[in-house]
Order: sequence, then structure tokens, then C-alpha cells
Amino acid sequence: MIIICTLFIVASLVSDDSFIEVPVKPAFDNPKLNTVIANYQLHTISLTGTLKINNASWAQKILLPDQLMEFDLFHCLLFIAISILLLKVLPHLHSSTLLRTDISLLIRWMGIVLIVFWILDTSRIFLFTIPEIRKITNNEFIYQKNGFLFFPIPFWLGISVLWVSRLYKNAFAVKQEQELTI
Repeated sequence: MIIICTLFIVASLVSDDSFIEVPVKPAFDNPKLNTVIANYQLHTISLTGTLKINNASWAQKILLPDQLMEFDLFHCLLFIAISILLLKVLPHLHSSTLLRTDISLLIRWMGIVLIVFWILDTSRIFLFTIPEIRKITNNEFIYQKNGFLFFPIPFWLGISVLWVSRLYKNAFAVKQEQELTI
């Protein structure tokens, strides 16, 4: 995963003719907001779209979420950080080596990385993506988040990982105390 993400980052930043596609929908004050483009018996399709930015700047390449499952440079950095921490934790999780080394700090760092990622991701959407899309489209379109902006999965996952870190630290302390009494 680390190699794939690193190659993706390098290819995205080095490529001259690269483009990014950002999901958009008409702005709230736009007359196209509730435009129905297709009617079926029980369903309708409303106007939504994809903003294709040709020759995107470095800031746009790094900070704008890409349409492709919202897998962009920003998410690659998260995957690299979590993968490095996982590679350090996994050797200590085998049944023969479990609770022999205190890895609660590494687990805690994984939780912290997830929470910080959620804060930075939310900040980049509100501070860069939304104003940038409005500027590019002359206030006619706004950013359409496809993922979980209001249900912060990375935040709650980070809290859960912090809790697991605390449990591991307590279990390690109990194991150390048990070995001393024997």
C-alpha cells in the first residue's frame, strides 16, 4: 500500500497534463438546483455533475478531493502513515509475542493520526474546496461531498483505536504485575 500510494502521489504531482474531477451540484441560489433531467415511473434523476479541472495547480491537486472514490493525494498520505504504524505494530500481535512489549504508544499514534486526518480533511473541505469550487464556477456550483462529512468515521475510528490503546496498556501492566508475583 505504501508503494502504491507513493507512486500515485509522484505520478499525480509530476504529470503535466493531469486533471482532477470534483463532484459538484448546482448552488442553492441557482435556478438549476432542482432541475430534473430524467423521469422514470417511480424515480427521477436530478442535475448533479463533475467539475473537470484541466492543468490543475499544485494546491488543487493536493487539496481538492478527487471524484474517484475520493481517493486523492490527501488520503494517500493517511494510508502511508497508518501503513507505517501498522507495520510496526503487527509483529507484536502474534500469540507468542502478545503482551511482551508495550505497543500501546504505537496504537495510540494510529488513533491520533485518524483524528488529526479527520480534522484536516474537514478543514480542507470548508476552507479550500468549497470556496475554490465556487470561485472556479462563478458561484453557480458547490462541492458535493460523496463520503461521510457529517458522520465522521475517521474520528470515531480514531477514538475507538485510542480506547484499544488504553486497554492494551492496562493489559500489559496487569501481565507485568502477574509475572512479578510469580
